[in-house]
Amino acid sequence: MKNDYREITISGKKEVYKIERFIEEICDFHNINNEYFGNILLASTEAANILISISGEMKEATLIVTFQKTIKGFTFKLKFDGPDLSSENEHFLEQEVRRHKLRREIFIIKALADEVTISVKGESITLTFYVSSMNYEKSLLRINQLKEYWIKKSAIVKKDNE
Repeated sequence: MKNDYREITISGKKEVYKIERFIEEICDFHNINNEYFGNILLASTEAANILISISGEMKEATLIVTFQKTIKGFTFKLKFDGPDLSSENEHFLEQEVRRHKLRREIFIIKALADEVTISVKGESITLTFYVSSMNYEKSLLRINQLKEYWIKKSAIVKKDNE
């Protein structure tokens, strides 16, 4: 297996398009089809948006996105690089999840990636996609899980609006 390692750095929400282009180039190079490409793209951009949102508007904060092709498949690590997020006892990401602000994004990431690792301090998210054994059925299962989620979500919104 030929090792493939790539890295980009972005600063802020306005540069998320760089991650999209980064993932598109990787998937094109490795001949990843459209369905699985969509899973990788959406999960990675949601992870980036989580880290960017919890880092706030700190000017010196950057997001480092690394890609590595491993025996398992594709691994994307998104790491916040900047000052400490919180000086409080409880970690900032846990606080945001408790406030129901990031549950949708985390659900999407977990539904689309084969492995998700969120660091204890909430400063990095690692996504692994098993592209070596990907199949059409797994892709359909993930699409159906997302559709079920949106149907439940719209039913809750309608119920709240009544």
